Amino acid sequence: MFIETMQETYVRMPWFFTVCFALLGAVVGSFLNVCIHRVPRGESIAHPGSHCACGAPIPWYLNVPVLSWLLLRGRAACCGRRFGVRYPIVEALTGTLFALCWVWLPWQQAVAGMLFCAMLVVLAFIDLDFMHLPDAPNIGLAAAGLVCSFALPGLHDVAPQKFWLVSALASAGISLVGVLVGAGLLYWFRLLASVVAGREALGEGDIILLGGIGAFCGWRGAVFALFGGAVLGALILLPPTLAKRICRRDADVEAEGRAASLASCEGDEMAEFSGAGFGREVPFGPWLALGALVWFLWARKPFGSWLDAVFAVFDGLAK
Repeated sequence: MFIETMQETYVRMPWFFTVCFALLGAVVGSFLNVCIHRVPRGESIAHPGSHCACGAPIPWYLNVPVLSWLLLRGRAACCGRRFGVRYPIVEALTGTLFALCWVWLPWQQAVAGMLFCAMLVVLAFIDLDFMHLPDAPNIGLAAAGLVCSFALPGLHDVAPQKFWLVSALASAGISLVGVLVGAGLLYWFRLLASVVAGREALGEGDIILLGGIGAFCGWRGAVFALFGGAVLGALILLPPTLAKRICRRDADVEAEGRAASLASCEGDEMAEFSGAGFGREVPFGPWLALGALVWFLWARKPFGSWLDAVFAVFDGLAK
């Protein structure tokens, strides 16, 4: 009866489930904010409950995703202290990703994709804030990918077999190859980049992260996340980097009043994302995550066949 009711609801109001998953994602995003803040500091994500920087607990009715930040205008109700725009961004982003997984993907990929998106959001924003990827959630991404691949063979488009275990093992094998190719590819890329740059170019956390991406996306997704993420990062960072250099040059030449107005443009909200690449060092984790999301949600079919064709050409030349 319940299943029939859900099917009828889906036929008559297909948008209903999309909204439900978007709201679920926003709620999960609120929890992800806690993880982003506490995990790198080695704090418990369960205790104490949500609280302001002044120590006052935050009641549930002031902790509604996105809406609370808008109604409070970015200030704590207890002490009036500002809290960053990152909080509603994470909540809205997670809600959007959950909704896209539901709308665009088959159900097995959608279920695994929601977990994948949530873990990528945590790792990307931690890397933005701390220029470091903690081992626990990073290794957990690879482990979750292997488990999801075994439990949901459709994650890697493995056709159903007469015996479910056959499909599960085949999917887990694809995931394991993705881990090995992703981690191995970035390991050698890191060695090459370090030799060229004359210093360590990438952290070990990035290697583990790409292995985790391979667990969910397979080896093709890992390759795309590496090179596609690098291209997307360059395209996104180039305009603000050029603009900042122009602003600095103008600040050196023009009067103090002009420099003061420039400083007012670079407010607290810009400072929150100063680690995103507007400074000297650029964390690579967020761009790997972005490339992985583009692959998982959209690029798997068009670029997957293209990658197969490219590797077929190289294989033919080798023979």
